[in-house]
Parts: sequence; structure tokens; C-alpha cells
Amino acid sequence: MPLKDVSVIIDLATPAPLVGLGRPLILVEKTGAVSYKEYTSLEALAVDFPADTATFKKAETYLSQANHDAMVAVATYQTGAPDSALLQFANRAWHFALLVSSVSADQVKVAQFVDGLDFKFFAAQVSDNTGREALKVYKRTIIFDHPTAGEHLDAAAVGALGSLEVGSITWKFKGGFAKVTPRYLSEGELGEIEQDNAIAYVVKGGKGQLSNGITGTGQFIDNLHGKDFVKVNMENEIQTVLQNAPKIPYDNRGIGLIEGAATTTLQRAFNQGIIAQTEDKLPDYEITALSREESTASDRANRVYKGLSFRYTAAGAIHEVDVYGQITF
Repeated sequence: MPLKDVSVIIDLATPAPLVGLGRPLILVEKTGAVSYKEYTSLEALAVDFPADTATFKKAETYLSQANHDAMVAVATYQTGAPDSALLQFANRAWHFALLVSSVSADQVKVAQFVDGLDFKFFAAQVSDNTGREALKVYKRTIIFDHPTAGEHLDAAAVGALGSLEVGSITWKFKGGFAKVTPRYLSEGELGEIEQDNAIAYVVKGGKGQLSNGITGTGQFIDNLHGKDFVKVNMENEIQTVLQNAPKIPYDNRGIGLIEGAATTTLQRAFNQGIIAQTEDKLPDYEITALSREESTASDRANRVYKGLSFRYTAAGAIHEVDVYGQITF
């Protein structure tokens, strides 16, 4: 897949929280009003969702991983309407939706909603090709093919990988998940799963590992997560500049402050491995900041600055290696 320049439109009025880029939101069907609650321990969760419930077990799997976020959020919804909870709680500080229900129609509704955001992810667990087929058209859905009853690969992978420093990893090859058993698959079986852009937890080279690191449409998870990181960091950097200064003048002084906030974000993304390095060992990004004179009179009158833009090249990762050897006698 070719690397692409990424442009993000920054909403300064409602910046996303600069937390929770690995935090899960567990969606569960429950009679009553739609609700949202955050938990920092299984003991607290058990008050609302006892230990024998699928909600508890999914959260338990998440919290059993070494690198999990300190908090798990749970949102409830009425039968057949997981998107209603997402609509109400989309702006909360979670980044990976997990669904207790295995009903395909519910999974599709979550996938559609998260795709519409083009921000955050849906980690979906399916058990067969029918489940994979229904979700492989969604860019923001990670499809985990894992039919083992009672195991939650979706929660395990998000718990182990989602909260690691964004840009520092690719999801392929990762394993060692607690409470999840890797599968022994033939090449043909794994090929069918990967044809649908789904991911298996498979034994390769004697080690359990994720077979790939992509979403339903073949986008690499780390590239999309990196894009989310840049978006949320830049929103907050610029928001901080606007809040902390007595006034940002609409001239080169103020524009320079905003450009500086954007530079801080992209440099941070480079340091974390999100942005590629050029042959000259420089960060491969560019920022353009139009001057006051290049803005419109209307924008100046309304105090709106639209002159900041940027592009970067994603660092990507190596997923396959071909080695050629020669033997002489």
C-alpha cells in the first residue's frame, strides 16, 4: 500500500482529549436507559457486571495484559442499538470500541458509526467467514477471527498493544496475550482469513502471534493510529496556545505561534516513529502557514485563521522479508 500524505482539519472549538488513545469502550446490551461509566478495577466493575458476565470477562481479559490502560469504560444500550450509545458518548476519552454481542447486525452498526467518525477503532471478534465478510468494507474496524469459546482476542490485543506509545509498534507479530490461546492453522485456513483482511492469533515459528496488523479495508492499524495521534495532539497544542496567551494577534506573530504548535506535534510524531525519515535523516513533513495578507478579509473580520496546512510521510513498517542467497563450490 503506498504511503499517503495526511491532512487533518483541526476543530479548535472541541479538541479531543489528550488521553485514552488505547482505552477501550465495552458496549453491552442492557435493559434501561443508555449509560456510560468508567472503572479502574474489576472489583468496581463487578458491582454492575458480575464475574460470570461476558462484560466482566472481556474487561478482565483487557486488564490482564501487561500494557493496558488504567481505565475501562462501559456503555449500555437497548437491544439492537449499539450505535445509540456511540452517538451519545463518541466524544468521551476512549479509542477502541469492544462489543459484547456477537450478532452481526450489531457489529455492522458499530463499524459504520466508527467509520463515520474516521477517528478511533472498532475491534471486532468474529468466528467465521460470514462475520468477516460483513465487516471487511470498514476502514476503522479491526477484524479478529477467533472462534474459541470464552476467549476475547479483541480485548487482549487492544489491552496489550493499544496503549503502547503510538508509532512504536506494528500490530503484526505481536503475541503472548494472557487468557487467549493461539491457533494452529494450515496455510489454506490462514489464507482464507487474510483474504478478508482479518487477523488470526496463530502459531508461527513456534510462537503465538497476530497474523497481520490491518483493518477491514487493508489499512495498517499503526498508520491510522498515528493519524489519530497527530490529530488529537495538534488540536490540543493549538488549543493550549489559544488559551494561555492573553491574545493571539492576527498577524505574523500570532500565526507563528500556531505554526510552532503544529511543528511541536509533528516533531513529536517523528520522534515516536509515526513520521518517516528522509535520506538526509530529517523528519519527512512540511508545514505551510499563510500570512495575514494571504487570508481573506472575511476571515480576518471573523477572527478565523484557515491558512495552516501540513503533510507528512508515514514511517510504516517492514512486515515481510525476502532474502536471496547463493552457494558456490
